[in-house]
Amino acid sequence: MTRTTLRIARLDGGTLLLEAASLARAFFVSAGFEEFDRGAATTDPDKIETPDVALLNQVMRVRTAHANWDSFVGAPLPFLAAIPHDLDLIASSDADWEQTEGARLVRDALDALVGSRRGLAVVTKVLHLKRPRLFPMLDRLVVEMLGSSIPTSAPSAARAGHASELVVHLRIQGRRNEPALRQTQELLRRETIDRSLVRILDAVLWSSHPAARGKSVSNRTIECRVGGVLDREG
Repeated sequence: MTRTTLRIARLDGGTLLLEAASLARAFFVSAGFEEFDRGAATTDPDKIETPDVALLNQVMRVRTAHANWDSFVGAPLPFLAAIPHDLDLIASSDADWEQTEGARLVRDALDALVGSRRGLAVVTKVLHLKRPRLFPMLDRLVVEMLGSSIPTSAPSAARAGHASELVVHLRIQGRRNEPALRQTQELLRRETIDRSLVRILDAVLWSSHPAARGKSVSNRTIECRVGGVLDREG
């Protein structure tokens, strides 16, 4: 294992071994999401604005109608204002996380936004734009790599609760792998690619999914070799 190898525990009991540096570099160089990453934390951090929704539709291959966000755009959002701008899902110490009530703040934001026609993937993308050091982007590929799934038919509160559990799980895994993630972050910065630790982690998970490489996959995939090549499927 190299200094940038991640060992990620899946929720189904499996383990991922991922070579973060090579996967992250390949993703950020070629994925075509630079405009989205540059847009993170550039609009009002405590409000959702029209350019945020436009960015999702134009860059992130998301189709979310502006009307789905009418009740939020430009309005005061106490659940966002309550989140410290420097709260970091991975780098914040356990003491700071507990004192700030990080898990509750994450749940409050998800509770407020997840709803009809605002699913987990699009909501976490919006929240990542507002707090790029705190919120991962939990689309289907990332969630499946964590050994879970997105309950699309469940009530909004249940979906928000599931999402908050995934975020907390990623904090635990990120903390355990922080040295490797920081080393990966430093290597990327040498190539002028500056991303938060949680953004690196979700990019590595996303790009290691076989579907991201045009291959079929079982949700029981439980191990990846260094370099992101799938080693075993159940």
